[in-house]
Amino acid sequence: MLVDKARRYYLLEDMNCAESIIYATNDEYGLGIDHTGLKTMAGFGGGMAIESTCCGALSGAIAAISVRFTKTKAHENPEVKELCKIFLERFAEKHGEINCAPLKNLYRDERFRCLPVVELAAAELEKIMEEGQKSDE
Repeated sequence: MLVDKARRYYLLEDMNCAESIIYATNDEYGLGIDHTGLKTMAGFGGGMAIESTCCGALSGAIAAISVRFTKTKAHENPEVKELCKIFLERFAEKHGEINCAPLKNLYRDERFRCLPVVELAAAELEKIMEEGQKSDE
């Protein structure tokens, strides 16, 4: 289950929210992202370090959607944009926000940091991955 894998990376591997999502999704769905590719998400944690942009967990999810469903490039795969849009809209609808600082204010605690946000993002991402796969068939 994606949530369990994301939790493990976040807590046991001490990864940031973006890394946790991309590593977990790579494992769960066999995306084939190599170590160098996985490292690209390191800079996306903490809303790209300034907290005023999209949450790192959501950025990691967008990257995972992109890797899984882009066959060639964005302009030739409009369904990828739609899946990303649906993911972010659903997350915002359920949790009121997609940006890092407000999500931290709602969910972060000293013991588990932003684990609840990582779990919420992973759960929503899992639904999108399933829906995208069905529309791909």
